[in-house]
Amino acid sequence: MIKLFSVFTGALLLAAALSRLAPARAQQPAKMNIAAPELKSIDEWINTKPLQLKDLRGKVVVLHFWTFG
Repeated sequence: MIKLFSVFTGALLLAAALSRLAPARAQQPAKMNIAAPELKSIDEWINTKPLQLKDLRGKVVVLHFWTFG
């Protein structure tokens, strides 16, 4: 009886350890229901032609803001 209990406990510990090694499931991205405002009031575009949001859809966009003070 003691051996059976030890084997059972060992199997549970092994299963718990292996479950922690399994890769985590990917989370689904949050669904955004708010549309981004159109780009307007931009006086000068640097290194690109003027852009519209419809041209950027489905692409990765990095925004870098700075100010002169």
